[in-house]
Amino acid sequence: MKKFIDRMINSTDTFKELFALYAGLILIGAFTFSIAEDKSVGDSLWWAVVSAMTVGYGDIVPVTFAGRMVGVVLMHVIPLFIIPLVIVRLLQAFIRDEHEFTHREQEQIKADLAAIKRALKIDGGQRLDG
Repeated sequence: MKKFIDRMINSTDTFKELFALYAGLILIGAFTFSIAEDKSVGDSLWWAVVSAMTVGYGDIVPVTFAGRMVGVVLMHVIPLFIIPLVIVRLLQAFIRDEHEFTHREQEQIKADLAAIKRALKIDGGQRLDG
C-alpha cells in the first residue's frame, strides 16, 4: 500500500498528470454510474462532473447502492485530494523559495567541498594524516 501511495504522490508532479488523474476518475465514475443507474453516458458524465465538484444540481440522482457509492467516492476524492494537489502545484509555480539553491549554486558548493577535502587531505570522510 505504501508503494501505491508513493507512486500516486510522485505521479502528480505536473498539471498534465493531475488532469489525467481527474479525467480518469470522472470517466470511471461516469461509466460505473451509467451501468449502475441505467443512464446514458452523456447524462452520466454530466452527473459525474457535477458530483465531483460538489455542486449537485439534483437533476440526476443515484438510486442504487453502487451509484451512491460512486457519488461518495467522487465527492470525497476530488475536493479532498485532487483540488488541493492542483492548488499546491499552482503555488509552487508562483512562490519561489528564497533559500533554495539553484543548480549552478549546488554545483559550486560541491566543487568547493571537493577542494576543501583535497586541501585537508580528507577522503571519504576519513582523514588521511591520522
